[in-house]
Amino acid sequence: MDSTTARFEEGQPCPIKVEGSGGGLSFSPAGDMLLLGAVPSPSQAQIESWGGKWRAKLVDESEFPSIPIFAVGGEEWILEAPCNPSALEKEAPGFCEALFSREEATMVAILVDSDTNVIKKISHVPLDELFIERMVMSWNPFRHESNDYNKSFGAEEFSGRVQEIFKMKSSKELWTTSW
Repeated sequence: MDSTTARFEEGQPCPIKVEGSGGGLSFSPAGDMLLLGAVPSPSQAQIESWGGKWRAKLVDESEFPSIPIFAVGGEEWILEAPCNPSALEKEAPGFCEALFSREEATMVAILVDSDTNVIKKISHVPLDELFIERMVMSWNPFRHESNDYNKSFGAEEFSGRVQEIFKMKSSKELWTTSW
């Protein structure tokens, strides 16, 4: 086994430090999607819904990359996963092309108790091809350093803009108005 490979196992500590709570989405250069969901002391109902049926949408704001948003096990639990494509491209070059070219898009979703850092549930979530296509197309102009034709955002500006979006509407409102 490669020593740089992280290993995720239910009931074991999460090998990746999860900051805060909510969802964090990352990609490998091969186009693998990983969602780490950090929840303080998740209830049994939350753990069960993590293994249920998921739905995915994109929150689309003008001049900003689309934000993936997920309904976990129904529409009672909405989880946002804001990602800065230019930062992701530095971590995993070519992830967009690799993700787009996959036969089947599946996301590994890992639920972590943020109080104990223990993995509570691992699910493999199939994603709609159209969702992936729209996400990649939305992110494409924001993947590289900005020039005259595109605008990318530094980490601080990206965080500030995401906070403004979520101040204007609740997660539920964003879910119902997104596609």
